[in-house]
Amino acid sequence: MASLSLLASGVICGRPAAELHARLVSSSSATCSYTVSVTRPRPRRAAVSCRAAQTEVAESPEAPEELSDDILDLLGPRTIPSPVLDPQEVLDALYNSIHQHATEHYAAFYSSELQGIVTDPGLMVVHMDDHLVHRGHAVFDTAIIVDGYLYQLPEHLSRFERSAELAGLVLPCSIEQIFRIILETSAASKAVNGHVKYWLGAGRGGFGLSGAECLGPTFYCQVYTEPVGDLDSERALTVKTSEVPIKPSFFANVKSNNYLPNALNVMDAQADGFDQGIFVDENNMVAEGPNMNLGIITHDNELVIPPFDSALPGITILTLLDLVPEVIGTDDLQDVDSIVQRPFSVEEAKSAREVFLTGSSLPVMPVIQWDQDAIGDGTPGRGVLSLKAMLLNHMNPANNKGQHVEVPYGYLTGMDEQT
Repeated sequence: MASLSLLASGVICGRPAAELHARLVSSSSATCSYTVSVTRPRPRRAAVSCRAAQTEVAESPEAPEELSDDILDLLGPRTIPSPVLDPQEVLDALYNSIHQHATEHYAAFYSSELQGIVTDPGLMVVHMDDHLVHRGHAVFDTAIIVDGYLYQLPEHLSRFERSAELAGLVLPCSIEQIFRIILETSAASKAVNGHVKYWLGAGRGGFGLSGAECLGPTFYCQVYTEPVGDLDSERALTVKTSEVPIKPSFFANVKSNNYLPNALNVMDAQADGFDQGIFVDENNMVAEGPNMNLGIITHDNELVIPPFDSALPGITILTLLDLVPEVIGTDDLQDVDSIVQRPFSVEEAKSAREVFLTGSSLPVMPVIQWDQDAIGDGTPGRGVLSLKAMLLNHMNPANNKGQHVEVPYGYLTGMDEQT
């Protein structure tokens, strides 16, 4: 098995990372999840056009009686029948609906409903009566795989547990078993670089509002292979002050499935020709991006991070708060003499020498325009680029000081026996 040497310093959004580290590395009795080997059945019927489907259903001996003229007039000429599918036709439809992005990037999926892992995108499905789907009663988190290692997974799991507690959710199994499922799903994906997103839902059982009707919590884990870490030193972002209302403090600090404000934030920004929107409070003080934290570097060489009152404490920004004091005054960090966490306004941000967004997959991205105002000279600055280089170095498994967990590819690829 892979080494489970984990970063174990500090408290990350709830349970101390050291406590979580000790529990994870000492656990050896958890029941193992397993991989579901799926052989794709031969399609019984190919995908058909709307007109062909209409004809087929109309001619089928199982088709319902013809609709009355009054109903047909009401439906109009552009509607088609909705066939009732048998199980084989459902499987055919799932396979026929796989899009190119899924084929290229969706590498593995674990479902507590299946009690195992699938690697066929056509089977990566969730039941509609899960409150995760129709009520958004769920929390999630995301880790990344870098050169075959999961980066800062214990920190992400600690925040995941804290979010679950705030959302009134319980894990379907121990955190050690969740840890193992994530490792095994990552291994089954055979992805050397990518993202691992995992969800905890209130569960299935009905379409009511209260989770009291749910049969038990559900857990899902998805590995996908979109790029990790932007190495382009010339790439930068433009942002706008978002018109979308900021989340109340409590909900901002829960990484829940309620990402409607976040989605509207990005869509609003893109509609106006910007890359991202920035949430601000009622006093025009800066909070965060749609799924990223934000910082500025002032003309006095002060690195400023907003407080987390109305922003989710991102694992990456917390890492910066830990690492920056160690390198101030060295060649590893340019144009930064101090770091502080305090409120600042949109006006102060626009007048800063440098602005940046930070998140797990970036890890740091310069901002060169805010609304119609250029930031600094309109190009990425030395301070932000040195922060980016520092975090990319921290992400590199070659510099592992406990922040990486090796993915156990061996036994799931037939190279080693499972232990």
